[in-house]
Amino acid sequence: MAYTHVQTFNPEILYAFDPFNESGNYSKTHSHNFLEISILLEGEADYLVDGTRQDLGEGTVMLFNPGVKHAESQKEGTFSHQLHIGLTNLSLNGLPRNHFPNKRALLDLGCYTEAFMEKAWRVTKEFNEQRSEYQLMGKGLILEMLGLLLRSLEDGSDNTLPPALSQTAVRQQHLVNHAVYYLENHHSEEITLEQLAQQLFVSPAHLSKIFKEATGLSPIHYLIHVRLKHAKELLKKEDWTIKEVAQAVGYQDAYHFSKLFKKYYGTAPSQIAKEQRTV
Repeated sequence: MAYTHVQTFNPEILYAFDPFNESGNYSKTHSHNFLEISILLEGEADYLVDGTRQDLGEGTVMLFNPGVKHAESQKEGTFSHQLHIGLTNLSLNGLPRNHFPNKRALLDLGCYTEAFMEKAWRVTKEFNEQRSEYQLMGKGLILEMLGLLLRSLEDGSDNTLPPALSQTAVRQQHLVNHAVYYLENHHSEEITLEQLAQQLFVSPAHLSKIFKEATGLSPIHYLIHVRLKHAKELLKKEDWTIKEVAQAVGYQDAYHFSKLFKKYYGTAPSQIAKEQRTV
C-alpha cells in the first residue's frame, strides 16, 4: 500500500545529531511524543529496546514510535557513534499521526541496509558541516531514508502493522493533512479559521475539533507555530530588519510579532538577529 501522499507529506525535523558515547555514558528509560530514528554508525551500545536489554552493534537501526520506552548505556571499554533523528508532523495513510507501521523498534532493513547507512552518514556530514542549504540537503536525505524504511517494512516483513484507523479516522486524517499543507504554504497570508474551513469545505467547528485532536493545537495556533518557525529561520539566514521578517511571515505589526516570538522561543527576535551577525 502507499503510505504517503506526495503533496501533503512534509515531516518536520526536530533534530539530527550524532553523539560519540564513551564508557559510562547512559540515558534513563524514556519515551517521546514524536518519532525518533536511532542508528549505530560505529561501535556498540547496550540498549533497552522492545522490552529487553540487547547488545547492539554497528549498522543497527531503531525506530521509536511515540510512547515507546527505551534506554541505552555504554559498557566498560566500549564506545558508540550514533545518529538520532527526531521527526514530527508526520502522517502516514491509515496510521496515527507521527507513527510508523513497525511492531518492534529494532528493524531489519535487509537489502536496503547499505543504501540507508550511506544516507545516514551523509546526513551526519551535512548537519555537522552546515554548508549552504545544509537543512534542505539533510531533509532530502532523511526523506529518502524514510522511503527506504517503509520499503523494508512492506517487503515481506513480519514487523509490519496493518492500517489501524477506521474509514472515518482516515477521512479525518486527510482533512488534517490538507489543512496543514494549506497553512504551511499560505502562512504569510491573512488566514482565519473560517477562511481555512471554507477552503476545505467543512465547518469551522468541525475542523477545529478534528485538527486539535490530531495535532494538539488549534489551526490558528498551528499557524502561529509555522510562522514563528519560518521567522526564526529567516533571522538566522537573512540580514533583514525585524519588520521585514515579520511581514514575510504574515505579521504587519512588528511589535506584536516580537512579543509572540519572545513568548514562544523565550528570546527576542532582535537577539537572534544580533547573534547571527556576530558569527
